[in-house]
Amino acid sequence: MEVEKNDCYRCKQNYENPIELSCKHHMCQKCLTRTILKKNLTELQDKDTFIIPCKCKNGNIELTLSKIGEIIKQNSELSAVECKKHKLNCIQFCKECNKFLCEKCIESHSDLFTDHAVTNVTDSNNKPISISGLNEKCPKHNKDFSSYCKNCKVSFCTICLNEEEIIKPHEGHEIVPYKNYFDKVVEISNKLQFKNYDECKEHINQIEGEFDKQYKDNLNKNIKILESTIEILTKTLDNYKKKMDYKLNNKNLIISIIKKVYHIYYEDLKTVKEGRGNIMLMKHLSNEFSEFSDLTFNSDLDIITSKLEKIKQDLENEDISNCVSFKFLFFAKKELKLDTSIKNQFKHQINDIIELKDERICVASEDTTIKIFDKEYNLSLSLNGHVNGVRALCLLKEGKIASGSADKTVRIWDLRQNKTIHILKEQSNQVVTLNLLHGDKLASCSFREIFIYDEHFRQKYVLKEHSNWIRGIIPIDRFRTASCSEDGTIKIYDKHFRILNTLKDHNDSVMAICYLRDGRMLSGDKNGKIIIWSKTIAYVKDLKAHESSILSIKQLKDGRIVTCSSDKTIKLWELDLTEISIFKNHSNSVNVICTLKDGGFCSGGSDYIVNIYH
Repeated sequence: MEVEKNDCYRCKQNYENPIELSCKHHMCQKCLTRTILKKNLTELQDKDTFIIPCKCKNGNIELTLSKIGEIIKQNSELSAVECKKHKLNCIQFCKECNKFLCEKCIESHSDLFTDHAVTNVTDSNNKPISISGLNEKCPKHNKDFSSYCKNCKVSFCTICLNEEEIIKPHEGHEIVPYKNYFDKVVEISNKLQFKNYDECKEHINQIEGEFDKQYKDNLNKNIKILESTIEILTKTLDNYKKKMDYKLNNKNLIISIIKKVYHIYYEDLKTVKEGRGNIMLMKHLSNEFSEFSDLTFNSDLDIITSKLEKIKQDLENEDISNCVSFKFLFFAKKELKLDTSIKNQFKHQINDIIELKDERICVASEDTTIKIFDKEYNLSLSLNGHVNGVRALCLLKEGKIASGSADKTVRIWDLRQNKTIHILKEQSNQVVTLNLLHGDKLASCSFREIFIYDEHFRQKYVLKEHSNWIRGIIPIDRFRTASCSEDGTIKIYDKHFRILNTLKDHNDSVMAICYLRDGRMLSGDKNGKIIIWSKTIAYVKDLKAHESSILSIKQLKDGRIVTCSSDKTIKLWELDLTEISIFKNHSNSVNVICTLKDGGFCSGGSDYIVNIYH
């Protein structure tokens, strides 16, 4: 049986300096004074030893007078031996009779046993102090003892110390001057003396009280530790519960998104049976994996599959316990056609269109106005402030939009108050395009200049890399941005807007640029040519898409691509740039395309008309 050090086998508490039994169990000094010495105090008058058995019955401790003395010296736990016959404290001890003697006992004992050796003891019955050797002589040489071996407990005179056969067995032992040693013993004895039994008993009770205080202090300390542990566990469980609730809420959110896509965006939903296994939709639909959620609803099966395989590899070492698992889904493409037209609301050409978060559309016109239409495409609000044609719009956060104008200003509108809250006047030319970049940075483009503003609309960068009008600026990923210009080039910037690359594959003005969700990029020029760029922004191929200038390129919710041109047409393309259909509903140049949340798109042209396709 393994016994913990300092663990008392009686009271089960832990104390310093315990008494060790032969079975290696321990007993504290408190149990010794309370249960052993105190109860058997008077029995020590009649015998020299008292045996304390262990509960395991395999060990015990034999308490001799010297052993009891050591315990008292170490712990100051004392008890007085009282003579049963005369009720007086014993002051001497007879080795021959093995008995303590009080003053009255000594008189009768001396008369009866004149040859018995009697030694003085202290008033402490637990510690007889033998000092008889102090005045004795060496029996061999009849000389006074001068030294004492503490290891063997043997005395020597000065002649013994010079005789090799006597002193050789004690080599390496601790030999001390005889008188100094016993003077120290007498000093210890004097410190342990008590006047009477009651005084000794009071001291024992005091020691018991100290043990009780130590036990209570330890108990209170343990209770505080336990309370602190419980508090930590409670907080941990609360945090875990919140985390699990958060996971569940995000899971429900993702499922609701999938249901909405199925019920609103698409006509048909088919399960792919090729057995590509399960895929994971990240809980936040975060920017890092935004292409993952978008491509799940993509219409091109091959591109979806390859993209998912790449994301699976990226997520092999990620914790995907916060994801929702569902079977691979293929959403059928919708056949788009002209649904509604907004006419007679504008006096000049349409320059830009954006969709607000509440699915209203916002239209910028050369007639200096910004008009907002509700879900039924009825005019609900008109914003006035620019003094020249409004050329560009950009959706911001927190119910705000930005507008750029030929009056060389950018206005920030708060649609909750329907008023201008900022006017940016740094541009030296007409503002022709706006866009929101990563980090909520607003980009404003004009002739040869791009102004970059932070989320508080403070100017951060001014880019002057192009030599002509800048027709577009888009974020490629979290670290890169691209711009196109009528100087025939496309510029690639790092996150600090330093030039990384200049693309010169177009032979004419680059009028439109678009970043696809599969990582490729498209650019259209004034000759109606589209160039396809790889994920590494390398030239792939080009094709003749329109008869004249391509003014806008956008990717729809289902992954297909739509382009518009000054040739009065709108074209719908597969991801491999295979033409699907052509729309000829405008009577003049089609200037802008805006994708809608319901999967369709709207267009605006120089014929003052906005067309909506579903």
